[in-house]
Amino acid sequence: MPWQLIYTSAPRGLLSGQSGFCTVARSADLREALVQRLEQISSYHYLRVSEAATAKSNPSIAAYRLLDLRGAKYHVLTRIQPCGLDFTARTNHLAHHLIFQADELGNLPSPAAILRHWSGWQSLWQGEPRLLEAPGVSSFASSAKSFLPAVTWARLAGDAGRAAGLLESECVRGCYLVCPPGSEEQVLDMYCETLQLLNFNGQFPLRPWRHTFTSFLQAEDNPNDFHWRACQENTPAYQLAVTHSAPLLPLRSVRVPSNSLVKLARDEPRLPPPPAPPPTTSPSAESAESKKKLSLQKSLPPKTAWNDPYAQRPLPDTKSASTGMQFSIRWATLASLGICAGVIGVLLWLKHSANRPAEQGIVAMDSTSKPSPVIAPAPVAPRYKTSSAATPAPEADKLNWLAGGGPTYILPVANLTNFSLPMTSILPLGNLLPRYDKLEVGALPNDIQLTVGIDRWDFPPGARLTVLATKDQKFSATGSGFGLVLDYAHWLEQKTAPLTAQTSFDSVPGAFSMHFGFASTNDGDPFRLLIVNEHNPPAPLSLPMQYVQKDRQNFQDSLEGSLRRCLLANFRLLADWQWQLQPFVRRKGHSFDYLYKDWPADERPAYGQELDFAHIEQRLRAQRESSQNRLDNLTQPFGRPLGKMLAETNDHLQSFRAFSPNHPTPSGFLDYLVELKKSASEKAWIKDWRNRTDSDQPQELSGTLQELYDLWSQKQPQDQAQLTVTNKSGTTNYFFDTWRHLKDNSKEWEATQSALESAQKRLVDLSEIAYIGLFIIDPNQPGGGLEMIRFE
Repeated sequence: MPWQLIYTSAPRGLLSGQSGFCTVARSADLREALVQRLEQISSYHYLRVSEAATAKSNPSIAAYRLLDLRGAKYHVLTRIQPCGLDFTARTNHLAHHLIFQADELGNLPSPAAILRHWSGWQSLWQGEPRLLEAPGVSSFASSAKSFLPAVTWARLAGDAGRAAGLLESECVRGCYLVCPPGSEEQVLDMYCETLQLLNFNGQFPLRPWRHTFTSFLQAEDNPNDFHWRACQENTPAYQLAVTHSAPLLPLRSVRVPSNSLVKLARDEPRLPPPPAPPPTTSPSAESAESKKKLSLQKSLPPKTAWNDPYAQRPLPDTKSASTGMQFSIRWATLASLGICAGVIGVLLWLKHSANRPAEQGIVAMDSTSKPSPVIAPAPVAPRYKTSSAATPAPEADKLNWLAGGGPTYILPVANLTNFSLPMTSILPLGNLLPRYDKLEVGALPNDIQLTVGIDRWDFPPGARLTVLATKDQKFSATGSGFGLVLDYAHWLEQKTAPLTAQTSFDSVPGAFSMHFGFASTNDGDPFRLLIVNEHNPPAPLSLPMQYVQKDRQNFQDSLEGSLRRCLLANFRLLADWQWQLQPFVRRKGHSFDYLYKDWPADERPAYGQELDFAHIEQRLRAQRESSQNRLDNLTQPFGRPLGKMLAETNDHLQSFRAFSPNHPTPSGFLDYLVELKKSASEKAWIKDWRNRTDSDQPQELSGTLQELYDLWSQKQPQDQAQLTVTNKSGTTNYFFDTWRHLKDNSKEWEATQSALESAQKRLVDLSEIAYIGLFIIDPNQPGGGLEMIRFE
């Protein structure tokens, strides 16, 4: 019988002296080592603590783990619920665990079905600590529902057939599924639908228990506990996965495989109809008919085994084990049946072939032909709507063109004809080459399907390449105007060494890409190498500006969700190259400049925050205000209305600030005083001032400016207060003090004025962004980079 354990925050725990977060209920015979392990996986962190009182917007977690304690394996189902505040007014949650042993699984629904539909799950703890009774097996019967067709997969991922894709090797080995916020219960429904594919007819109940999962991965979880790790963008676990460069798989990027499970996922399974009621016959006739049916049933394999894609198809057994009776069929009859079946099969195949378009690149091989050292493999059909290479992709399909054919490994190089591949980062190629190396000379590497594309960032259908047989530890391929040799001898000896690549072109392009496809997923996972010329990259792709979002504080949030998921799931930058979004502004004519081109290094936004225009604008406005305040302080003495005091009617002579608003200098102040004298009437007293201002020496100017002060104070005594200045040196006249102030602070004034003008210009540029480019940059070489996408 299954065990249970409940863990939450309570005034008293099950063990004496326990309080706070602890076990409050459990099965009596649960092992102590297992109790400790369950308590370790019972943690929970609120995403939004401000809403903890209502537990709103915080996820409920459903998880299935396989725990191994000293050789004993336990199948653990866990539901963790946020439950508001505890008795100390701090955040609280409840973890409820169900623990099964292997011999109990045969009579149970799938783990996802129990997590989703069992009525015994607790979400709130009340009462005293206590021991729990084991739930009866019959209590799980209500969880055995039908989950096909996979309607939740169809709704969230666009195709119910993706339910089968979760069972493919790339997902079963461990994958991060990027799911919408608040979709934990829907994710659990998706797991229910996928796991039912493994036991759609009820004959194989253990198969759904092979795959561990969680509906919401937390940062403190061990990802290795789960095959399927559902996570949500901008959560701690998601950020941790990004930091470790883990591949993130959006739901719509789950591959639809080519097997019978896809049809089961899309269409409800059609199980054999129930047997018709027996006809009313005499007992003797009924007995004879029953014996006949029993004999025929025992001469055939079980019907369900033929329908199960995982089952081995047994040969018919003509011997009855229960009765000892033997049934024989004449070989002539068997031959006739075989011929009829063969003819019918050929006719059906011909009809099917006539009703479907021919697949491009599929070459029929004569089974009697001799092996050749060279083959022309079929190209992998792209997993998106294709069009002619000369026809541009429709706007709505451009992201699909970016996401074709597995992950793309991008490497910028200085020379496209001779370069090195960092093999420690290209795992699919590292897995392929040792297997390829084992082929004998003359053997056909017929599971490798290679195509090449030229001068493109995206993934249109490529030209087919011929893969050559292995020779001298070199991987070779040729095509029209293109040749490739990968010399992996040194890499085989030392796996940390780079791999030497040599190519030949009729005309060297700006980039080339090679797509490696395989006949089946058992042969390998598809991937693409995109090698880009650093000095002559292809023209960038074009996408609308709606694919980027301004005012975001990091690179990932600056990309629209579908594009962000596409890049993270499908592209890997090699050799420490990085993504960067670069905004551009229009200059005179048709030229464009990088927004931060002339900014000092210490004033540029941090890496990844290039589109955080709101904070950049806020900082620039603060700089402009600070510079303006400093200028006001520096120019405060220039505002005294000397011209007004002299009844001057010319506006630009009202004050020195009006006379020289943009670039006040010491000599400019002396020029202003001379202009005041010139502008005065012939009978004005200022005409008596003997100005000698052709020198910039303080000693010579002091007497001249003191004379002006004395004359003004005598003729217009009412102005004396405004013409007298008190500073650190004592009391002096305004004219000499202003000249000295200008001379001492001219450099600071110029720097402050420049900072003010710069802040104002940058604010204008922020409002006039022409386009934004997605670049691949080398962090060791600031500036520049290779533009992949242009958002306009």
